[in-house]
Amino acid sequence: MTPNTEPSYQDLQKLVNELQLERKLKRSEERFNLLLKASEDMITIHKPDGEYLYYNGPTCYAITHKDVVGKMPKDLFDDEVSDQLLKAFEKVEKTGQSETLEVLLDWLGEKRWFSEYIYAIKNTKGEVVELVKVCRDIHKRKIAEQEIEKKNKKLNELNNTLNQAQELAGVGSWVFNPSSLQSEWSKEMFRIWGFNYDHGTPSLDLINTRVHPDDLALFNSSLEKAILTGLAFDIEFRIRVPEVGEKVIRSISKPILGIHGEVISLTGATQDITSQKEFEKAQIKHQRLKAIGEMSSSISHDFNNSLQQMMGNLEIIKKQTNLSSTTLERLNSIESIIDYVAERVNVLQQFGDAKHDHKMTKLINLNTMIEESLIESRPLWKDGMEKEGLSITITKDLEEVPEILCNRGELKSAIYNLIKNSIEAMPKGGAITIKTRLKPNGLFATFTDTGIGMDEETKQKVFTPFFSTKGFQLGRGLGMSGVYNTIKKYGGDITVKSSELGEGTTFEMVFPIAKSEVSKVSKVSKEIEPKNKEPLDVLWVDDDKMITENVLDLLAFTNHRGHVVNSVKEAMAYLDENECDIVFTDIGMPETNGWELASAVRKKFGNKIKIVLVSGWSVQEKDKEAYGVDFTLQKPFSLSSLESLFLNV
Repeated sequence: MTPNTEPSYQDLQKLVNELQLERKLKRSEERFNLLLKASEDMITIHKPDGEYLYYNGPTCYAITHKDVVGKMPKDLFDDEVSDQLLKAFEKVEKTGQSETLEVLLDWLGEKRWFSEYIYAIKNTKGEVVELVKVCRDIHKRKIAEQEIEKKNKKLNELNNTLNQAQELAGVGSWVFNPSSLQSEWSKEMFRIWGFNYDHGTPSLDLINTRVHPDDLALFNSSLEKAILTGLAFDIEFRIRVPEVGEKVIRSISKPILGIHGEVISLTGATQDITSQKEFEKAQIKHQRLKAIGEMSSSISHDFNNSLQQMMGNLEIIKKQTNLSSTTLERLNSIESIIDYVAERVNVLQQFGDAKHDHKMTKLINLNTMIEESLIESRPLWKDGMEKEGLSITITKDLEEVPEILCNRGELKSAIYNLIKNSIEAMPKGGAITIKTRLKPNGLFATFTDTGIGMDEETKQKVFTPFFSTKGFQLGRGLGMSGVYNTIKKYGGDITVKSSELGEGTTFEMVFPIAKSEVSKVSKVSKEIEPKNKEPLDVLWVDDDKMITENVLDLLAFTNHRGHVVNSVKEAMAYLDENECDIVFTDIGMPETNGWELASAVRKKFGNKIKIVLVSGWSVQEKDKEAYGVDFTLQKPFSLSSLESLFLNV
């Protein structure tokens, strides 16, 4: 408009519009400022270098506009927080991208967490001219997150401890959801079943592929009953794990019921009990051996008494003067047979028995025993086979080896049984190779045949008493168990080194190397020069009347006076009334045994009376000393061994 010129309507309207727009902008700014002040967030505007240009001033932060505007972050915060903010401002200015960070501020006397959200304000040229920062108090959230983090850490520690405990115990835990057929497993469950933990819990179908086919029905029926009826289960079944083999596991489950009694999930534990089952088998085997040992000891005791009666009667018959040389020869043959039977009974007596361990040991050359056993078994592998048009070749590879401490008869019997076992494994002929080697950890001997071999079950049971693959007509299943027992008794070991069906078998036995000094034990415990051939007064105590009657007849062929009784009570009564030089007593008698009689005689009569223990057992020196026994007489005994003992009294 020119001076003194009235404004036009258009000019007035434009002015009005501008004034109205200005008022609207002012009202909008006032509302915006009011809104910013009402916000719990601290909103500030900064120059790119960080200087504060604006602050909305929420009352909860207890600072005013003038406390902030015109200042730098370092004027309000410590160096660490100030550096964090300035670096964030610099990054936003350079990149134009927003930035978020969390800072721990010392605010109103306490440390509190705040989140800082920073974004850029650009001009029309895209240049950053100002920075807006929104600050929010996140202290409660941060503390809650830290608590959750601590709890999660503790939970992870507990979970790791639980996993370690489950691994040590071989027990895994699981939860099964019937509606989804999905499971949740602990780490130990994956190890037990042989699944990869990183691949997640396997499906029920995949699990079924690892259950032993013979146990699959039990596994699935137990699971089905638990789901349908809520019936808990405790079952044992086998699984097959690739590259590991067969395992035995125990699974226990408890259904979790909903408000209407329906099964909503199954929770349970699974334990690898493979080692436990193997231990139980070993214990059963041990108990079986122990029971058989006790039974064989009882039987052998009766056999020894019977053999003693046979030997006594044979000795009496041999004293007859009208016997022909042929008859005497036959009687001597019978005596040899009795001696042999007595040796075999003694082996039976030792079977599985530790208390009466046989002490008649000496240094023996293993190679010599093998040579002798091959000669004795020749009818089996040579004569008998050739008669059938078959052949077995024997190859010996015997190195020079040191002697071992063992019982000659028992060792030869063990070697003979090993050779016999190899021969019976080759019904159509074959080859046997026997090797001996000296190694740092013992003396080794291997017996290899090219026979039918053994399956896994036979390998596991080959040393078990009464186990035989030959049927009752050909074997009683005691040969290899006897071998095992003999070798174990003398500190050795025997194993099936290898065996495959149709490929043959190798048994390996190892013995400890004997020390050079060996104490030799004789049947008569005290061998001294004869000192008294005068008649002795003898008391013989045995509960078996047939034996005592026989003893009286035997004593008649000596120049000694004998009296017999059948109980300890009778013996003590006799000794109270009669003179006696020597008492012979059996060990096993009812009510009071021979050990107790020996102790009572020694206590009452001192060394005036000599005591002889008559037994089928080999008596240990420490037991003799403990009960005051002077001599031992092994059943069955001959007249000559009895007379020899009298010479030493």
